Formats: sequence, structure tokens, C-alpha cells
Amino acid sequence: MPEFYPVQSSFKALRNKVVVLTGGANGIGEYVVETLYRAGAHVVFGDIDVTACQSVVDRLCSKNSSSATLSFVCTDVRKYQDNIALFRFAYEKHGRIDHALSVAGVTEKPDQNWFDPKLDLSSITTAPSTDMVDVNLTGVLYFTRVAAVYLRQGNEDRTEDKSICILGSVASFKEQGGLFVYQPTKHGVLGLVRSTRKFFDKVHGIRINTVCPSLTRTRMSTPVIRIWDEQGVRPNDPQAVADYVVTLTSIANDPYVGSVTGLAVFVEGNKGWEIEKDLDKCDVAWLGQEMSTNAAKIEAALASGTAWSNPKL
Repeated sequence: MPEFYPVQSSFKALRNKVVVLTGGANGIGEYVVETLYRAGAHVVFGDIDVTACQSVVDRLCSKNSSSATLSFVCTDVRKYQDNIALFRFAYEKHGRIDHALSVAGVTEKPDQNWFDPKLDLSSITTAPSTDMVDVNLTGVLYFTRVAAVYLRQGNEDRTEDKSICILGSVASFKEQGGLFVYQPTKHGVLGLVRSTRKFFDKVHGIRINTVCPSLTRTRMSTPVIRIWDEQGVRPNDPQAVADYVVTLTSIANDPYVGSVTGLAVFVEGNKGWEIEKDLDKCDVAWLGQEMSTNAAKIEAALASGTAWSNPKL
């Protein structure tokens, strides 16, 4: 896999750009907010933790005298109308939206094992929590749907760079035992990027990418981070992951990967690798020649995928 480097020098391209994101109050999202704000962007972020949101705003605004602005909207990404309200606020405040980042996410808790061996014929009748699906996948779908409409406003001639970046995970493509619901939702994130990258480019003029970090030192990773330390595997620092997210947002073309769209950047130990292009190149090895050829024919025939929604196109 080709190593993919964060390009901090490109962040200046985000000066005076309007960026909307979810999950900005804690963890990786908080670092993304700070990185964007320090780059001079107008940042509007949504999170359900209002107290933490206000703390982020107070901390950053007290240290920055640039023209950048920072606002938050109480947002429950599980609710479609909250996603609408977040984008509407940003659009009414700034008159446009340039980039959208879906960062909000949750993971398994000890009391949420969907396949707990203690389940019996009585306890199985109680429906389990669907919060992980609602936040990590349904909420991302809501966010991306709304973002696609707001990003294209005023950019009918496609002269402005517009993009979406979604926070995935190593669980998007690599087995993670025990993450019974988290892993399927993160598979879904990668599937969303794969299914929309050509369509968004052709129909909406929007780039879409995902960053897929391995374990990162945040509050969410506290219960298991000792395992990484014991095995001598370096977890990610949240700032490093944030730098990859902002890099994919700030550059439209890269000398090594070409157009920066449809990419999946795996981050481990603060280093990044783009996995999608090489995966496509080597599919003969794992599919076989006949299946690889047939898949390529169908992919070319489907092109951007508009045939699924309009068979006459």
C-alpha cells in the first residue's frame, strides 16, 4: 500500500472556508475542530454534549484572534431533523458550506453484548439497543444525504472544491473480534464511500473520502488501550488522525494518488496508507481472472451508478 502523508501546509487552503462537522466536542472530533479553526476556517460543529461543546468554543476562541469563527449546534445525529438544523444554521450564518465531516461515533459498552452467552429464552425477548447503528451508520447516512444538497448550493459551475469526509475505522475492512455491532456499522461507512464516490463526482461535483484509524487514544478507547500497550503496538494520537481528516478535506489532488476522492486512508501509529487503489489493482489475486474481468465489465457499465435509480440513463 502506498503511504499517505498528512499535508499540514495544505491546511491554509481552508482559510475562510465553511466547514460543518459532527462529533466535535470530544476525542478526535475536538482535535479536528481545533485544527480547522486554527487554519482559519469558519467551523460549525454539532454534538449532543452541550457542556463540552461550549468548553471547546470558550477554550479556542480565547486563544485565536484570526478571522476564523466557531459555532456549535446541539445535535443528535440519530435524528434526521437535527442534521437538517445543523446544516441550515451554518448555511444561514455563512451563506454557503464548503466541506462536511462526519466524525461522531460510539462503540460497544460492556453491558451491550448482542450475543451475550447469558442470554436465555426469557431475556432474548427484550430488544437490544440500536444506538451504535443509529449513530455510526444511520446518522452518517442522514448527514451525507443532507450534506450533498447543501454543498452543491451556489456551485452549479463546479468551480469550488466541495468535499465530504467520514470517520471510519480499521474495523471498516479488518476483522475486529467482539465488535459485533460497531464493525458492521464501520463496514457500512466504507460501503457508503465506495457506492457514492463516482456518483457524487459526476452528479454533485463533490469529493468523498474516509479515514480509517486503528485504536486512537481517546476516552472511547480507555477500556482496551492496555492491550495495545502490552503488545507494543503504538496507538494513534488523536491529533494525527485529525491531520489526515483535514488533509483529505483541504487537497483535491495528490501527486501520488491523483484525484483525492473515493480514498480510504488507514492510520496506525500515526502513519497513513491509502488502501482502495491498491485493493482494486490486486483483485485478480483474490477474485481470479474470470471474476475480476466480469466485475470490471459490470463496474464500467454501471459507471456512476445512476442506472440503479434510473434504468434509462
